[in-house]
Amino acid sequence: MLPLVALSTAGFVFTLTLWVAGFGAAGMTEATARLNRIRNADGPLPQGPSSGGSVGLRKRTAVNFGGLNLVSGKLATSWAQDLERAGLTLNVREYFVLRLVIGLVAAALGMSLLPVPQLGLVAAPLGYLLVGVWVRRRIASRRRKLESQLVEMLQMLSSGLRAGFGLQQSLDAAAEQLPAPLTVELRRTMRDMGMGASIEQALTALNERIGSPDFDIVITAMLIQRAVGGNLAEILENVAHTMRERERIKGEIRTLTSQQRMTGYVIGGIPVGLTVVFFLISPEFISLLFTDKLGHMMVAGAVVLETMGFLVIRKIVNIEV
Repeated sequence: MLPLVALSTAGFVFTLTLWVAGFGAAGMTEATARLNRIRNADGPLPQGPSSGGSVGLRKRTAVNFGGLNLVSGKLATSWAQDLERAGLTLNVREYFVLRLVIGLVAAALGMSLLPVPQLGLVAAPLGYLLVGVWVRRRIASRRRKLESQLVEMLQMLSSGLRAGFGLQQSLDAAAEQLPAPLTVELRRTMRDMGMGASIEQALTALNERIGSPDFDIVITAMLIQRAVGGNLAEILENVAHTMRERERIKGEIRTLTSQQRMTGYVIGGIPVGLTVVFFLISPEFISLLFTDKLGHMMVAGAVVLETMGFLVIRKIVNIEV
């Protein structure tokens, strides 16, 4: 228990120190400086890529502790972008501390529960990486919700433009009527415009925050129209029609490949089911796989081959449209 208590105490002290040093002083200093710039009009407000980043992304993209850059550069920028796309209000510092705490908690639990306490240290990187996996899954889930609302947004924008509204007024009307999460992103876009960003900068920031190929097509079309002219309402209607056709084709593909996908699940589940059956019928016979060294090698090879087969089948039936 002594190593467990020491590890937990050290992790708590380190996390508390990082929190106070990173969030308290640096956070207040940055916020105060920005408020002073706005109040005194010492310089222009940050707008667009020319000022070092998108108007829609958080600027705190580094973790400093005692003069040491723990997270900076491309990794910090990537984390900031992932947090934006996941719809989380965490900044990079908070995200780093969260992953660190989860890793320490996983190590403490592993050391207390596993028969060999030293093996519990392996749980630390697993817990650290698990947070990243959770964020990735949240990004994918949120992106699917946004893409499912895209056609409805395009129809609203097209109807507003045909009714005589401008693009900004149409976006504002769509933000009032659409459900979350798309309404959240549209309101952030409108807020960027209200803070002085141009429509092009606000739309580019929206595209960067969402990170969806479908939204990239729509926003690129809108930016091209603003550069060269044209009937934006008609353009949006054509894009909406294309999106609807893509969804229809995807549905047909899912229907036609449902049997093959089910085959992959069944084939992958047969060895697991047979193992359970043999455990119930003859535990002595099947236990050799888990007690003998050769059995360990056979189980490891079976798991690797099963995983490869499942991934191959999934790749075959996953048809991109």
